[in-house]
Amino acid sequence: MKTNTSFFRENTAFLIFLFLFSWIVILKNQFGVSSSWEDFIFYPDAPFWFFLKAVFIFWWVSFIKKKINKSSKKQTPSLKKYLLFFGIGLLSYLVIGNIFGLIISFIFDTYSRNFGTLYHLVYKNMGSTMDFIIFGGFSLAYLYYKENVVYQKQVTAYEISKAKSEITQLKTQLNPHFLFNNLNVLDQLIEEDTERASLFLNRFAELYRYSLHSADKQLVPLKEELFFAEGYFKLMEEKYQGYYQLEIQETLYQENTLVPPFCLQVLIENAITHNKGTLEIPVHIVITGGNGIKVTNNKALYSKRVKGNGVALANLSKQFELLTGTGICIDEKEDKFEVVLPLIKTNRHNL
Repeated sequence: MKTNTSFFRENTAFLIFLFLFSWIVILKNQFGVSSSWEDFIFYPDAPFWFFLKAVFIFWWVSFIKKKINKSSKKQTPSLKKYLLFFGIGLLSYLVIGNIFGLIISFIFDTYSRNFGTLYHLVYKNMGSTMDFIIFGGFSLAYLYYKENVVYQKQVTAYEISKAKSEITQLKTQLNPHFLFNNLNVLDQLIEEDTERASLFLNRFAELYRYSLHSADKQLVPLKEELFFAEGYFKLMEEKYQGYYQLEIQETLYQENTLVPPFCLQVLIENAITHNKGTLEIPVHIVITGGNGIKVTNNKALYSKRVKGNGVALANLSKQFELLTGTGICIDEKEDKFEVVLPLIKTNRHNL
C-alpha cells in the first residue's frame, strides 16, 4: 500500500497530464462521430476508463523498467535500454490484455463476439497496440526525463566531490611548499643576522597561523589573501632588502571576491625565485584588478636560468580550473611576466 501511495505521489504531475489527455482524446473522438451539437453524445465515464488504461500502461512500463534495471550492471540512461523497455512492455501488455479478455469473454459468454474471427482479434490488438504506443511512449519519455535528471545530479555531485578532493590534494602540496621555503630563508638568516632571524621567525609564525586557519578552506576573501601576501613579502624583505618591491592596487582591498588561499603568495614567490633583483634594478611586483586579478613583474632573469619543475604554477592553474572551469592565464614577454587569475563566479562558491 505504501509503495502504491509513493508511486502516485512521486508522479502526480504526469498522472494529471494523463487524465487531461484522456478527456481530450475522448472529446475529440466524440466530436469526430458527431455532425452537429444535436447528435453530440458524451459519456462521462468514458474518459475515466481511458485514464485507468493509461495509468495501468504507465505503471506496467515503470514496473518493467525497474525489474530490468535491477538486473542490469549499466545504470546510465540510454535509448537502447528504453527501446528494450518499450518492446517488452508492448508484447507483455498485448499478452496480458488477451488473457484478461479471454477470461472476461468466458465469464460473460462473449467469446464469439470478441475472439470469434481473426478480424476481431486483429482489430482488438491493433487498438491495444495504438493505446500502448501513445501512453507507453508518453510514459517512457517521462521516465527517461526523470532518470536523466537524477543521473545528472549524481554526476554533478560526483564532480563536485572529486573537485573538492583534488583541490584539497593540491593545497596539501602548496602548504608544505610555503613552510619549507621559509624555513630555508630562516636558516640563512640565522647565519647572517640573528636579530633579523628572530624578527623573521615572529612574522613567519603569524603567517603560518593564517595558513593553518585557511588549510581547510577552498576559498578565502581576497582581502585576507592580500594581507597574507603583504606579510609574506615582508618576510622576503628581511632577506632581500630593496631587491624586490611590491605594489598592490588599493581598490582591490574593497573587492568582494573570493580566491584560493596562497594563490598570491605563490606568484610573489615565483617572481622572487626566478628573477635576480638588485638595488639598481629591483624586481617590481604589481597586483592589480580588472578582468581578473593580475600579478605582473618585470624580468631580471639570472644568467643561468633557475631550474624549476613548475609544480606551483601548475597546481595553482589546476585549482582555478576546478573552481571556475578556466585555468590561470600566463603572458610572458621579453621584459615582463604576467599571470591573470580568473574571478570566482558566485554559482561555484559551494565548492
